[in-house]
Amino acid sequence: MLRIGRVLLVVAFALTTPALAQGPGTKFGAIIGGASLSDLAGGFGGTTSDRWGGTAGILLGVNAGRTALTLEGNWVQKGGGDTRLDYIEVPLTIGAIVVTGGGAARARLYSGVSVGFKVSCSSPDLACEAAKGTEWGWPIGLQLAKVSESGSFVGLDVKYTVALSDAFEFNGVYNRPWAFRLMFGKPLGAN
Repeated sequence: MLRIGRVLLVVAFALTTPALAQGPGTKFGAIIGGASLSDLAGGFGGTTSDRWGGTAGILLGVNAGRTALTLEGNWVQKGGGDTRLDYIEVPLTIGAIVVTGGGAARARLYSGVSVGFKVSCSSPDLACEAAKGTEWGWPIGLQLAKVSESGSFVGLDVKYTVALSDAFEFNGVYNRPWAFRLMFGKPLGAN
């Protein structure tokens, strides 16, 4: 999975040069929400079964030339099997924007860094006291959006987060989460 992340990151930066984008300095915001799919891997000799959960939050961004810089605040359910870990996650991402259809559609391939703060844990198998209070990740994702003439948009976002830290104090147990989200957004303020 790490190899796929590296390839997506290289493609994102390669698209930055030829990509067309909204004007620099355009600020935007969105409400995002959907489903998460996660498991726990490593440490205890294997991988847990999948856990479906939910995710919801807000996204704030600014277009900077042919790229967009975004900051999110999300609630996300992670873990795997019977282990349930909930986080408040704050990803900071940058990604190339491609505009098609005369400006009616946009695609954004992005990556960055995220920090998650544990808000709850329940597990019959693992000691929740050993769950770390924070976890770091490397989000890699793709957004596709349809944009109206007013600049408001509706879109899909698919994101995988590569674990940069363990979820538990004992060695090597980490989250492997996917997020499948809908976005509803609009430009904020004047350019």
